[in-house]
Amino acid sequence: MIRKKLLVLFCIVLGVSSCYQYNKPEKPKNLIPKEQMVNILLDLKLIGAVTGRDKEVLDSAKVVPESYVYKKYNIDSAQFANSNAYYTYYMKEYAEIYEKVKDSLSKLKTYYTDILDRELKEKRKADSLKAAKRELEALELDAEIIDTEEEEPRLIDAVSDNE
Repeated sequence: MIRKKLLVLFCIVLGVSSCYQYNKPEKPKNLIPKEQMVNILLDLKLIGAVTGRDKEVLDSAKVVPESYVYKKYNIDSAQFANSNAYYTYYMKEYAEIYEKVKDSLSKLKTYYTDILDRELKEKRKADSLKAAKRELEALELDAEIIDTEEEEPRLIDAVSDNE
């Protein structure tokens, strides 16, 4: 009885391991290089973020995100699919690719956050300068009013018909 169970288990393990070899994808002739794959996946992630947030912008510009990326990198959907399938089979390589994508996204986030912070500081500075200028103009206006109040009133010369 135990021998039968071991034999069945052995056959299952042998079958699964032998099938694993047959599912191994062949290296495509037009395999996209890793660095280009990083750039393609990065662009797809960025476009995916825009699509999720501002789909109307892409729709109004009549941009199909995947087609845009394929055209940009001079590839087609089959080449991308084959390269993607090849890299996903080799998880270590795919993990390296996605780690680079993640690092690039992180650097982009930092870069644009810094720009946004600088613009916000410049806007605050410009706003405070405008406020200071308005305050100065108001003070000058008040000073003019005070100066005109201090002048002695003058009498208006009468106009007579006799002159």
